[in-house]
Amino acid sequence: MAASARRIRSQASPASHPERQHEMRRAPERPALHLVKNEQAGAVSSQDRFRSFIEWTRSHTAPVIQVIIAFVFLAATMVGSLTLRTQMAENSFEAKQTEQQIEQLQQDIQTDQTKLDSLQASLPQKAQDMGMVPQQDSVTIDLNGYQPSDGSK
Repeated sequence: MAASARRIRSQASPASHPERQHEMRRAPERPALHLVKNEQAGAVSSQDRFRSFIEWTRSHTAPVIQVIIAFVFLAATMVGSLTLRTQMAENSFEAKQTEQQIEQLQQDIQTDQTKLDSLQASLPQKAQDMGMVPQQDSVTIDLNGYQPSDGSK
């Protein structure tokens, strides 16, 4: 028996099927896409938004109170933080100025102490230049045991 040759038709490509070729020719082209703007959404004014917010608050009183409390708390913390930072900056500036003044005063004290030491060191020489003679023998009197007499009272 002779085997008859089978023909296998693939459905993968449209060109192989004559009916599909005909359908492909009739198929319309894809429409082009374009942007459509909603003119009503852009025309919403701030008054309309405010009115819608007022209507929302009338129907939802509890969430509005919570939002107001949260907003007040947030504002208070922000103001408190700003105040604390400002105070800390001022205190830091004052501390730095005080430290600079202390350093300047310490330098002045050192300068004056150096000047005093040099004057004390030059004192004996100036006394000799004026004709003064240093004392050779010194006499000391001890008054620790002194008692005044009765007649001096």
